[in-house]
Amino acid sequence: MEFTPDRYEMLVRTEQTHFWFCARRSMVLELIRRFCPKPVETLADIGCGSGYNLTHLQAYGEYLVGIDRLVLLSPHMKTLAPDTQLIAGDVQELPLGNESVDMMTSLDVLEHVDDHKMLKELSRTLKPHSVLFITVPAIPWLWSSRDTLAGHKRRYTKTALTQAVEQAGFSIKYINYHQFLLFPLVVVSRYLGRKKQRQMQEESPGKIANHVLLKISMIENWLAKKGAKFPWGSSLVVVAKKC
Repeated sequence: MEFTPDRYEMLVRTEQTHFWFCARRSMVLELIRRFCPKPVETLADIGCGSGYNLTHLQAYGEYLVGIDRLVLLSPHMKTLAPDTQLIAGDVQELPLGNESVDMMTSLDVLEHVDDHKMLKELSRTLKPHSVLFITVPAIPWLWSSRDTLAGHKRRYTKTALTQAVEQAGFSIKYINYHQFLLFPLVVVSRYLGRKKQRQMQEESPGKIANHVLLKISMIENWLAKKGAKFPWGSSLVVVAKKC
């Protein structure tokens, strides 16, 4: 199933406050501070969706680029940081020059496309020794109708993701599961997720539930910052350096 404009607009509406997006954003920003403590010249968010995450990335790059085939559909572009270039493009054929980018983020994009082709493009356009931050859905047996609706082609094991990234010319600097503490709820949700009503509840958990789930997720982020390595989780995060 294709990632439809309707679903795209749903994500635009929810990504600013939904606990899952907020926790993922916080986790990635902490990893950027850890592995790229100094701002770079050019930072690209590949598969940037609405572009909202770029507003949080402006402190880490002088020149920001967002690429997504649906990016120009979003009405929220005016909220972006200044000096940001938004490009409607295919993440498998990036409209970027060879070795033109100093740092990249690509959050939950790889599972939508030919991952080997996309990773080769990321490698082509990143400068040597530059850093790439990736998140993907994890654990194949969690596959449910939600993956189909989201346009996913796969969920990853740690081994499969590591191999794909390394084959593209990167070395892994950090890999960990994400959403470990909420994993039991994810398993139950996926089991019950065959019903549309359950899917809507997960996408719109309610103000109180969203607040509680965000607090739990932020505790997990704090544990990861302190060095915790989680044995499982519904997502994987990778920090890789171009060789």
